[in-house]
This record gives sequence, C-alpha cells and structure tokens, in this order.
Amino acid sequence: MGWWKRKAPLDDEEEEEDPNAGLLPSDVEHLAVARSEAVEAAGALLDGPTVAVKPEEAAATPTPEYDAGEVDLDVLLDGEAVEPSVDHSELNVVVLDDVSELADPLAHAQVVGDVPDEIDFGNAEE
Repeated sequence: MGWWKRKAPLDDEEEEEDPNAGLLPSDVEHLAVARSEAVEAAGALLDGPTVAVKPEEAAATPTPEYDAGEVDLDVLLDGEAVEPSVDHSELNVVVLDDVSELADPLAHAQVVGDVPDEIDFGNAEE
C-alpha cells in the first residue's frame, strides 16, 4: 500500500521567482494599475448589453439521387413500410472485373535510405 503515499517534497526545490523581481517600484505599481484596468474593462464587456445573433438558415441541398423529396410526416409515422422509388444499393458502386487494370501505386516509388548490401552488425548468435 506504499503507492498511496505522496512523495515528500524535497527541501532543495527551487521556489518560484517573483515576476516583479528586478523592476522598479514605480513600474510594479504601473503594471498593477494596468492589470486592474484590463480586468475592469473585461468585466464591463461581460456586464454590457447582450447581442442576440440570429443563425442563418442553411438551404437544403441533398444529393438528387438520394433525395426522397417532400414526404408527409404522417406517412413516415404510420408504421407501414415505405416503398423506395430508387434502389440506393446500386448507386456509386464501382465494379472491377480485372484487377490488372488498376495502376500499381508503388511502381515508381523511390526507396529512401536503403543500402545495396546486407549489413552485419557482428552480434549474431553463433
């Protein structure tokens, strides 16, 4: 059950550096004022009036061969089978009778990093 215990922090771990180290006190004060002004400006934007954005309606552009057209909702919900007007199982089907007609994609591929002879690393089992 030792894996439940947390690792004790090391005493020699570096402490975080002060981000304002090396700055003049006037510069530190100026940065603090600038940060508070930025926070107030962001809060004012969040508390400001809400602008309602009206989403654009996309035009329906189905693929014509798959489009069933306008269908009455009652016809779909009545539970009876709807006869399809087109057999979609034959659409976009490519039939290849001979695979040799296909081009070999690796015919002109270049082998990069290959060496012409077998390399012996000298650690083969004897």
